[in-house]
Amino acid sequence: MSSGKPDEPNQLPETSSTHPFLIYISEDEEQLGNDVMQSSKNEHQRQSLEIDIKALEIDIKEMMLKSRRPPFPPCIYRVSSVLRDVNRKAYTPRTVSIGPLHHNNKNLKGMQTVKFQYLEQFLKRATKTAMLNELPHWGDPMGFVTSLDTDLQIGKHFSCLERFLGLLKPTEGDIWNSYAEDDLNHITLEELLKIILVDSAFIIELFLGFHFKLSKLTPFEIASIRMDLLLIENQVPFFVQENLYKEAFGSYPNIYPTILELSCEFFEPYNDPKMQIQTMKHFTDLLRTCHLPITKDGEHDSNGGTPENDSKNREPDDSNEHLKSATQLYAAGVQFNVSSSKCAFDISFIEPKLEIPCLHIYDDTEVIFRNVMALEIYHYPNKTLICDYVLLMDYLINTSEDAELLVEKKIITSRLGSNQQVAFLFNRLGRNIV
Repeated sequence: MSSGKPDEPNQLPETSSTHPFLIYISEDEEQLGNDVMQSSKNEHQRQSLEIDIKALEIDIKEMMLKSRRPPFPPCIYRVSSVLRDVNRKAYTPRTVSIGPLHHNNKNLKGMQTVKFQYLEQFLKRATKTAMLNELPHWGDPMGFVTSLDTDLQIGKHFSCLERFLGLLKPTEGDIWNSYAEDDLNHITLEELLKIILVDSAFIIELFLGFHFKLSKLTPFEIASIRMDLLLIENQVPFFVQENLYKEAFGSYPNIYPTILELSCEFFEPYNDPKMQIQTMKHFTDLLRTCHLPITKDGEHDSNGGTPENDSKNREPDDSNEHLKSATQLYAAGVQFNVSSSKCAFDISFIEPKLEIPCLHIYDDTEVIFRNVMALEIYHYPNKTLICDYVLLMDYLINTSEDAELLVEKKIITSRLGSNQQVAFLFNRLGRNIV
């Protein structure tokens, strides 16, 4: 008799497996599966080992490159505390960082965006310059390559970025060795190349904008950047800018002056434009070269007395230890006359006349002297012409009366405000200088 409930389905017999069906795996098949899993595991370990070895290889190569003894001495230095503590501001950029030594300066981060904008301008200009041969009717080439506001095909100018990075890569060792030992321990080669490319492109675009009169910077901003570009710690090797510039614009000398000519033009306030500069290591070196004696053919003496070609065993000269001040010499009968020479080193004494070229002192004079003197101390230790000149002036000017005498004789013109400040300038410049 029916109970009124629907018939229950037949129940499957219970098993100890969670799978609804019984699966039989032979020992051979099980071993095969284990072998496959083990092989996959081994392959993964092998790939991981290859990655680790590759990373280790890169690290070791970088360490060897960093520790390699350079074939030439470095030319960019971080100033020691002995010099820096006299006037820290004289060696620290205030507007823009150039190179790796001040790259992480928080006060200069605002210029990083501007530098990347200038990098894009550089890439656009390089791309448009390369297109000149492809355009049969481009008309005025100058107008074409300087019209950077006219966009190229979106992103087309980025294609030459790889070309410029590839140009820097083979010289990474020379770039690294341009900086003094231990100054780059905080950075990798990859980071260094990125900094060098961005900063070099910024400088090139800055100079081209100044030359073509297209710069949107104010005269105050240009003057401030110009001063930062002269600091010894704020440099990139000049050969880097030269290589990038030649690659981008060297085929069109009728449009683009050389990067050396652009540099001399930008730093004209510190250089006689009639004089020919042949070479430089960086802009601090250019500044020093501008003050070197001039040869008969109108060129600056480029022989800066490098450590390789000068005696390294020269004994200190103490013969001027007791040199008298200007007022003391004047009281003893020495006549002070201003020389007509534009070279600061054309100092002559034919008894009783002491002739010294005129020195113009401005607000930035201390910064200029300090950075060139630091370069001489580190890189030209056997031909410290600027240091010797400053020490001579330090001997002559002890008091405001000494400064007043030289101002009266027109040997010094000053915008510092008082003769006391002139005396203080030279007394401080000569501190810790050997």
